[in-house]
Amino acid sequence: MKNTLISTLCFLVSLCLSGNAFPQSLDSLIKEAIANNPQLRALEYRIESAGYRAESVNTYPAPSLSVEFSQVPVDEIDIFNKSISNSVALSQMFPIGGKVGAMTEVEKKNITVSQKEMEEYKISLIGQIKMQYYNLWINERKKEIQLSNVQLLNNLIESTTVLYQVNRVSQADLLTIRSELASNKAQVVILDNQIQTEKYKLNRLIGRDLESGEIHTSKDIKVGTGEYAIEDLENTLVEQNPSLQKMTGMIDMNKAMITANNKELIPDLMIQGMVMRMPQGMILTSQTSLHELEGMPAETEYMYSLMASITLPFAPWSVNKYKAKEKELASGIKSIEYQKEDMKREMLARIRESYNKIKTAAELIALYKNDVLPDFRNAVQAQLTAYQNNQTGITTLIDSQRMLLMQEMNLLMAKADYNMAEAEIEMMTGEQK
Repeated sequence: MKNTLISTLCFLVSLCLSGNAFPQSLDSLIKEAIANNPQLRALEYRIESAGYRAESVNTYPAPSLSVEFSQVPVDEIDIFNKSISNSVALSQMFPIGGKVGAMTEVEKKNITVSQKEMEEYKISLIGQIKMQYYNLWINERKKEIQLSNVQLLNNLIESTTVLYQVNRVSQADLLTIRSELASNKAQVVILDNQIQTEKYKLNRLIGRDLESGEIHTSKDIKVGTGEYAIEDLENTLVEQNPSLQKMTGMIDMNKAMITANNKELIPDLMIQGMVMRMPQGMILTSQTSLHELEGMPAETEYMYSLMASITLPFAPWSVNKYKAKEKELASGIKSIEYQKEDMKREMLARIRESYNKIKTAAELIALYKNDVLPDFRNAVQAQLTAYQNNQTGITTLIDSQRMLLMQEMNLLMAKADYNMAEAEIEMMTGEQK
């Protein structure tokens, strides 16, 4: 029986964590999210909308067509022949001085801003998926450790029960193992709930039904050496971060709006042409000689007129509208510039923090693999030998095994921390590994 107990305890020491039957790679989840995420689709349509808006702005105003029947007697219904005059007028406003082109340039800058916004969200989405994936991975691995410990404790209970029946172990030993088993089962329940929560979050990001439980992580995750050049990371962040690029695009768009606003001070030209029909001839005035009208039948007369007019935006009571708008846009540019500088400083601080996390995690992974876990395994083996020779109690043995499992979990946490920090760096630099 003692040999059975020792073999059971050694089982956990030599345990290799089993993988899921159907693991799904992180890359496949990212591809699925890019294809299905609703917010990403919305941003794509926003870019398309901005393109149509630029096309819409790059046109002249619509012309005006007017028809008039003037001075029709109230007792007449023949407005065409009984009116004094019929007129048809066509007018067109021409924004001159490159106004249309300036406004089109503003909308083209807005397309660039929308594209950077989509790129910003896409990189953020990939980073969030990676974070959730690693959270799910660590919880699934923890659950595997707890389940293996539950199996170990069940085997211990079976072995110890037999030993208890022949008075080889005390009842206290048996009760201690059972209490430890109950504690581990409770941890499995907690981890199950955490796993389900992480799956909800991943499903939302990917675009799946929230209740979909098909996501399972791979058995292990890759860990690099932690060798990064912080100067290169900072330069890449400044040059490629989509959030900073979006703010640069907003500055350019506001500058284009200032140019378009200043062109509004150039007068607009309106041209109008009119054709007039007078069915009863020319209108009589007090200067018309009566002898000229004797015997002359009324004849329909035709005339035309041309008109040109301009707006006066530089009038003293109007010009302040454009001057104030220019100051508003200039102040907005200054605000965005300071926001961009503050964002850049914050990101530089965060990328250094992530860089330190990667270095720390890499060092911990090497330490756990090469020193900590081998020492703890040797300690557990020593406790097993001592327990076999009745030199220690079951509580000490279980405590040692519990500490070994804790260090196994610490190794998993270090691996997850490494990959999470790497995902944060990718989010800030805009470069995906």
